[in-house]
Amino acid sequence: MAEIVPAILSKTPADYHKKFKAIEPLTEWIQIDIVDNKFARNLTIGPKEIAAIRTLKKLEIQLMVDYIEDWVDPFVEIGKKAHIGRIVVPVESARDPIGVISHLRRHGIEIGFSLNPDTPTSRLQHIIDKVDTVLLLSVYPGFSGQHFVYRILNKITQIREMRSDVVIEVDGGVEPGTARKCAEVGANILIAGSFIFENDTIEGETYQEKLRNALAILKEDVEGIVHTLGP
Repeated sequence: MAEIVPAILSKTPADYHKKFKAIEPLTEWIQIDIVDNKFARNLTIGPKEIAAIRTLKKLEIQLMVDYIEDWVDPFVEIGKKAHIGRIVVPVESARDPIGVISHLRRHGIEIGFSLNPDTPTSRLQHIIDKVDTVLLLSVYPGFSGQHFVYRILNKITQIREMRSDVVIEVDGGVEPGTARKCAEVGANILIAGSFIFENDTIEGETYQEKLRNALAILKEDVEGIVHTLGP
């Protein structure tokens, strides 16, 4: 069954702390979005705020930044302290993707590459055999709450044909319906932000209870869909 991973996109330390502490007991992985206001039009927290919270849960850092080579080291430096298990970088701004892969491998951190909705999957052809995950953005990077771009479903199939055992993540517009469609065509991890953290339609007496109920709804949507990775 596809795994649901909550995504936090925060502009302030207070917002990050609120969301992180509420979701931490409810999941094994948490994705943190980092945006530099250059690659995408938004500006979020950075490594300092992430390092400030100790956790036993695994973090996936999604870098939506220009000059990724300048951003990787600050997260590598806090990797063990912050329990960073994976870093995802945009293929569009990777000047030396092989170098980034080798660097993260040396530090025991999983590596993924993301593709914007308009970027063809062929951009990954020379590195797909060297990565742990491929993250397909199903919205345009920078802001949460956008509508799902349905042509991403075809890209899931294309990536699976390029490498049958790669882990495929889908990030953006994940909600009941789109989650199931992604899982049905082969996505392994579904990243959800707005549906979990910014959803006024979810019932619950507390903020954390609302997050728990949102996660349960998404898990129910993909229940029973199983894909086996393999050569």
